[in-house]
Amino acid sequence: MRRKSFTYPVTSLAGSTPGNIIKLLKNHKVEPGYYLKFILSFIVAVIFTLFNLIENLIWGRRIKNYHFEETPLFIIGFNRSGTTLLHNLLCQDKKAGYTTTLQTVFPHCVLTQKWWLGPIINFFVPSERPFDNVSMDVDFPQEEEFALASLQLHSIYNFFLFPSDFDWFIDNDYFTGALPGRDIERWKKEYQRMVIKSLLNTKGIRYISKNPQNIPRVEILQKLFPKSGFIFIYRDPYVVVESLFNFVHGIFPGVQLQKVPSDFSRKQIARFYAIAMKHYFEMKKKSDSPSFYEIRMEDFMKDKIGELRNIYTYFGLNGFEQSLPAFQAYLNENPRARHDPYEIHKDTVHYVNHYASEFVTKLGYSLR
Repeated sequence: MRRKSFTYPVTSLAGSTPGNIIKLLKNHKVEPGYYLKFILSFIVAVIFTLFNLIENLIWGRRIKNYHFEETPLFIIGFNRSGTTLLHNLLCQDKKAGYTTTLQTVFPHCVLTQKWWLGPIINFFVPSERPFDNVSMDVDFPQEEEFALASLQLHSIYNFFLFPSDFDWFIDNDYFTGALPGRDIERWKKEYQRMVIKSLLNTKGIRYISKNPQNIPRVEILQKLFPKSGFIFIYRDPYVVVESLFNFVHGIFPGVQLQKVPSDFSRKQIARFYAIAMKHYFEMKKKSDSPSFYEIRMEDFMKDKIGELRNIYTYFGLNGFEQSLPAFQAYLNENPRARHDPYEIHKDTVHYVNHYASEFVTKLGYSLR
C-alpha cells in the first residue's frame, strides 16, 4: 500500500554524494532538531557511493559516446504555471525521453539499481502530491532540478532543505551563468550526463525537459544543445505566487533540515517571481535569443490537444498523429487535478504589485 504522508526518514541528500553534501554545509547549517535526519541521509549517500561507482564502470563509456538523434525540447515556464501537465502530456509520445522521479532521487545510479530501488522508493512516494493531487510514481516524468541538486553544488532547490536561507539561494545560485567558471563547467557536464541517462533510462530519443529554473540558463542550454526548442507557459502572476507559496510549504515537511522561519512570506516568492520574469523579458530582446513558443495556461486548459498540435507544428516535430491516442488516453485517465480552494491573499496582491506589476500587464493580465 502506498504512503500518503509527504514526510520521509531521510532527505534528498541521500541521493547526493558525501563530497557534495560537505561542500553544501560550508554555507548552510543543519538545525539540532534535524540532526538524525541529516545523519541518516549522509549514511545513505556514503553507502551509495559504491553503487555510483558501479554505474560509472558499466555505463560510463556508452554515456561518453552517446549520440543525440533529436535535439531536446525545454519547458521553462515559471513554477505553478502549468508546466507539469504540459510536460506529462508531451512525454506520452513514444519518442520522448525524460527524467523520472526515481532518477531525481538517485541520479547517480538509476540505470543499474532501478530494479530494486524503484519498488522501495515507490512505497515512500505518495500516490498523489498532497498540495494539488497530481499523480506520482517513480517512473513518471519529473522536474529535473531535483536531480541537479544532487549532482552538483548549485541549485536553488536546496532551499527546500534550508528554508531559512531561501533568499541566499535566489541571490547566489539562481543565475548559473554568473557562477565561477569551474562551477559552470561542472554544471554543464552534469546536466548533459543527466540528459543522456534520462534518454537511456526511458528509451526515448527526444528529451523533454521541464525545469522552471532553466529560465536564466537558456543561453547555456543553447550552446549545449544547438537548435533546441523552448516553450514558455505562463499564468496569472497573482495565482502563481499564491500557489507557489502554498506549494513550498507543502514540500518543506518532507525534506527540511531547518525550521521554516516565521518571517518566510509571500514577499520572498513575489520577489523571486519578479527576478525570473525580468530576466525572461530582457533575454527575449537579445538578437541571439531563441524563438520561444509561448502559451497562456488559461488557454492551454481550454484546448490541450490543440496546443500540443501547435507545438509540434511550431518546432517541426514529427509523430503528433501517432501520439494523439496516447495524449487523449492520458487526459481521460487524469482529469484535471483537484486543488484545495484558496483565495489570493491580500499580501500576495500587495507584493506582486510592488515587485512585478509591469510583468502582470506585459503578460496580458489586469492589475488587482
